[in-house]
Amino acid sequence: MALRRRHATGIPSASIAGVWRFLPATLLITIGLSLLAFKDNSRDARHDQDLITKEGTLSNYSFKKTAEGEKDYGIWLRELSERLALPSHQQQTFDTAAFQRLVKPGDRVQVQYNRRENMGDTEGTRTLYGLAVPSLEKTYFSGEETIQENKNNWLAWLSYGFIAAGAILFIYKLVQLKRERTTA
Repeated sequence: MALRRRHATGIPSASIAGVWRFLPATLLITIGLSLLAFKDNSRDARHDQDLITKEGTLSNYSFKKTAEGEKDYGIWLRELSERLALPSHQQQTFDTAAFQRLVKPGDRVQVQYNRRENMGDTEGTRTLYGLAVPSLEKTYFSGEETIQENKNNWLAWLSYGFIAAGAILFIYKLVQLKRERTTA
């Protein structure tokens, strides 16, 4: 009995070793895209339209350190029931002595906060994106500055790094595979 000849389907067959060859590159790209999706789905403000600007009466402020030694700065307005916390990058440069000297409880302040922030997740604390005292014509920091600072964070750069490393590794493995096939 004659053996039937196998017909090629036109689809390149990959051995299991070929699949494993591209696995590290695929994982790097997948991790990078996952981190990027996580960052984009976070509730951080990304545009000026995400911010609410409100003027209110300062009822209290607190510039203290936690038990771990981290700064925990916040203000309260009579018109809002939430605590407005200064972002960590603003706490490093915020001049608390000057603020306490110039602004007293009862003064009018203008704040900017994120409309997309879920109050259930933050236990009654909103992140303060902008702080100004219109009567003194003093702006401590603006929402645009805070948004720009959040855009340049390490998570985005890490995501791009994973994607780039995966793409470079993928191209390298393709070139290596092509060389192996031409020499064989």
